[in-house]
Amino acid sequence: MSDFLFDTPYWFLGLLVVAAIGLFISGNARQESRLKIAALVTLLLAVTLILVSHFVDTDKEKVVKRTHQLIEAVEKKDKNAVASLLHSRVSLAWMRKDDIVEKAATVADEFHLSNIRATSIDVEQPNRNEIQATVNVSAHVETGGWAGDPPSSWLFTWERTTNGWLVSDIKPIKLPGIDLTTLIGRMKH
Repeated sequence: MSDFLFDTPYWFLGLLVVAAIGLFISGNARQESRLKIAALVTLLLAVTLILVSHFVDTDKEKVVKRTHQLIEAVEKKDKNAVASLLHSRVSLAWMRKDDIVEKAATVADEFHLSNIRATSIDVEQPNRNEIQATVNVSAHVETGGWAGDPPSSWLFTWERTTNGWLVSDIKPIKLPGIDLTTLIGRMKH
């Protein structure tokens, strides 16, 4: 319900506006002030929902923003920004928070990555304190005479904490051209 209130679908907002216009036209033709008032109330409801949807972020919207921040921090090699978005218990394969933060600062150079961006983020909230974000990422890669923008997929598990939403688990789902064992082996060095 809160998603509907704070992230109202456009089709519903459009339906309210059309209903308000219909009520106003009908009330004006019949000279009935009750229909005109109903039109005004419906229009005010639509405007209120638009404002609430715009200015109040749902938990899912917060996680999407934080996911973009994390990707941007990796591209900029910003250890502090990466650390601020990771839970103290975060894991990626064998790595823990300190290892992940260190790798985040060097991964772009090691894998010759640039122009890292999320092409899509799908979020699911299995419970009130956890959100899973499946992120499709594209990055420009240059290795061994080959250059391209291969897509990859990652699963970030975000956990609600007193410091906001933090990543508690990172899982690579799909990395084209490299198997996960090779990736983890390269990350250990």
